[in-house]
Amino acid sequence: YLKINPLQELHAIQFEMTQPQANRWIHLLSEILRRTLKTLGELPDRNSKRLIHILQGCEEVLLDGTERPIQRPLDEDWQSACYSGKKNS
Repeated sequence: YLKINPLQELHAIQFEMTQPQANRWIHLLSEILRRTLKTLGELPDRNSKRLIHILQGCEEVLLDGTERPIQRPLDEDWQSACYSGKKNS
């Protein structure tokens, strides 16, 4: 749920409950997960300086991410930096 953020209605259908019930469970279980990860020292770190330090000691790094659409920049220089002008097919 936290990675791809699907509709709560989808979870409600999968677990045979209403959307408000799914919402309550998601919030309850998300907090339990957050506290557990914090206790285990596995909570994601959002500090980029610490991340750089940690990554220097790693031989191999695997990244897992989800692409999300963004608004195209209005500034021409910024557009040039972000887009090659080639069409993807």
